[in-house]
Amino acid sequence: MKHIQSQGVVKLKSKYLRIALYALAIAVITYILIALIPYWGRPYVSDETRNAFSIDNFFGEYEHPERVLLLECPRDAFFHRVHLISGAQSEIILSSFAIHEGISTDIIIGALLAAADRGVQVRVINNAIGGSMPSVYRNVLRAHENIKLYSFNRWEFFRPWYLNSALHDKYMVVDGRFMILGGRNLSDRYFAPEGFNGSLTYDREVLVYNTCQDFMGSIVDVMAYFNVKIYSGRVHQHGQGNAAGQEGHIIAYIDLYLAYKDTLDAGDFDYYSNTIRVNNITLITNNIGTAKNDSIVAYNLMMLTQNSSIIVAQSPYIAFTFRTMGMFSELVEGRDFTLMTNSLASAVNIPASSSYYVSRRRLINAGITIYEFQSTDSSIHGKTYLFDSRLTAIGSFNMNERSIRSDTESMLIIDSEEFHDIVLDAINDQISRSLRVAGNLRYERCDYVEPARVPFGKRWLYVVAGYLLRMFRFMF
Repeated sequence: MKHIQSQGVVKLKSKYLRIALYALAIAVITYILIALIPYWGRPYVSDETRNAFSIDNFFGEYEHPERVLLLECPRDAFFHRVHLISGAQSEIILSSFAIHEGISTDIIIGALLAAADRGVQVRVINNAIGGSMPSVYRNVLRAHENIKLYSFNRWEFFRPWYLNSALHDKYMVVDGRFMILGGRNLSDRYFAPEGFNGSLTYDREVLVYNTCQDFMGSIVDVMAYFNVKIYSGRVHQHGQGNAAGQEGHIIAYIDLYLAYKDTLDAGDFDYYSNTIRVNNITLITNNIGTAKNDSIVAYNLMMLTQNSSIIVAQSPYIAFTFRTMGMFSELVEGRDFTLMTNSLASAVNIPASSSYYVSRRRLINAGITIYEFQSTDSSIHGKTYLFDSRLTAIGSFNMNERSIRSDTESMLIIDSEEFHDIVLDAINDQISRSLRVAGNLRYERCDYVEPARVPFGKRWLYVVAGYLLRMFRFMF
């Protein structure tokens, strides 16, 4: 009798356990759906954004007070960051999606701390989910009284839709006179410090120098954009940390920065003679909403494409839904459109790159000329768009649904024939290490570039992921 009762209790417990597991599964699925549904459907473009566009807004007739310098080489990009921070006198603003631990980031952190010691007011923001800052950096920055640290989009249980949105802007402003804006995160693989032997990521940025202290140009616009962001309700300001507990770490980072600075023969770098004149610089950004963004950047780039005959685009990946792919194919029809992206060998973003890999035939059928970067130990990460012979767009915007509808993005549209040609040369240099995709999706023969080897497991993974994740492309 006791044995029968024991069996009954076990069955009852098993029944309640199954019910609990079912309930948990339903709760998790419901939570995920609540997080994703606000981003579902077609991208949103407001009437205000449509009405604000005018091709004339991007052109200028006379020399602009702001001048530009292309930052293509990883070590040049690192040098100018440290050099500008070293000369800062009043304020530094830094925004980055990801901040990874490494020798180059250690030096940048040390430079920021040294600037704060001089009385410079430093404000740093990064994405809380996915690009989170290592605690060792967070602790030393919080400990300094002249540094304010912000996190965008911290996870909130009762706002699950925040999970699918990210701060994707990458820029630094110094004293309202200098700015670096582009696609680089803070990591050794973007700066290739001496002795680095890891996988290299090639990126692209523009350094902007304002020659007129009182000019209200793109640098001032980026500063205003930063201020709107930190007061948007999506940003958490970290409290003041324990300065006494971090004193040793602060000294170590500053000493590392000073040791690096002593190795440079920078002198007084002449930013005027080393930059080039432009006719106009325009900042375009996505808004900072609570769900699906007004697709401001995507719409402006789309309209610039519509108003151009020759377009050269570079994006590390192309991840479109069927609807967006159809719109894009119609948009480029009849235009000379060249697209450069990563090959399967150099790809590192499985969701986004797998989407491109299984759908690239539609791009070929739309008449697009596609070049894929051939490498097994490096990849491209630059986001650049050239329109005809004058306009160049550089910033953080990828050709994917995240940049279109959910992430914060910033792009500079620069009107300059000279700068356009400099950037085109940089893209062509990378194209010289790429292969053109033919209509049968095989590479056209090239005498000086061999197709990079793709392991069978990676090819299989990307093909399977590309088809399995089709219905979730709006997330990537």
